[in-house]
Amino acid sequence: MSKTGESSVSVPAGFAKPGEYTLSSDLARLSLPAEYRDAYRTLAWVNSICFLFLVIGILGLKAPQVIVKPLSEPIEPMPLVQAPPEEAPKPQPEQIKPDEPEPTDAPVETPQVVTIVAAVETPNLVFPVPVEGAIAISTEARFVPAPPPKIAAPPKPTQFDPNATTGGIFPDPIYPAFAQRNRQQGTVVLEFTVDASGAVTSVKVQKTSGFNILDEAAVKAVKERWRFPPGGARYYFNKFTFELK
Repeated sequence: MSKTGESSVSVPAGFAKPGEYTLSSDLARLSLPAEYRDAYRTLAWVNSICFLFLVIGILGLKAPQVIVKPLSEPIEPMPLVQAPPEEAPKPQPEQIKPDEPEPTDAPVETPQVVTIVAAVETPNLVFPVPVEGAIAISTEARFVPAPPPKIAAPPKPTQFDPNATTGGIFPDPIYPAFAQRNRQQGTVVLEFTVDASGAVTSVKVQKTSGFNILDEAAVKAVKERWRFPPGGARYYFNKFTFELK
């Protein structure tokens, strides 16, 4: 580098300095380094591209070779010959056989049977004998026994509805603490009868809850704490559900 800050390029021996030569070929100009290129660089590129298109146009004008294959001769269709259907065999007339004389049975000599009647002694048999005169009639009256009395079907219990009953006391059964601690739950169905005074006379478990302690709690509540208004005898059933909340 010179003192003025400008870069200088040394030219090898045998080469001329820029501006001291003239190239007649564009390809030679493209082969030189960048510092030796002149203003004809763009023209050389354009000439090369035009030459390339010219070559492509000349080669493209050549029509492709058309290969002609000879057509095969058509095959004459064969006529379809349909065979006539086979004739069904004609039914042969039935041969009627002449009536043959029925064989006559030869007379069989039947043996003669002689009927013998033997009298059998029957001392124990008694036959009614008509009696002349008056006939004695018994004065004792005989009555036909009465038919057995019809047993009426037992009445079926009805669903108890506390809202349909005016008056009365129907508290819920007490949930046993032991059953609550052991997570025992279930539904028990009770049948109970009520007399005319409104007292519960009998209680029966129709369907168990699966735990005796729950069944006994429901029975105790109905039998000891329930009171009905006076009236006729009644027969009910009711469900009691023990459920932990």
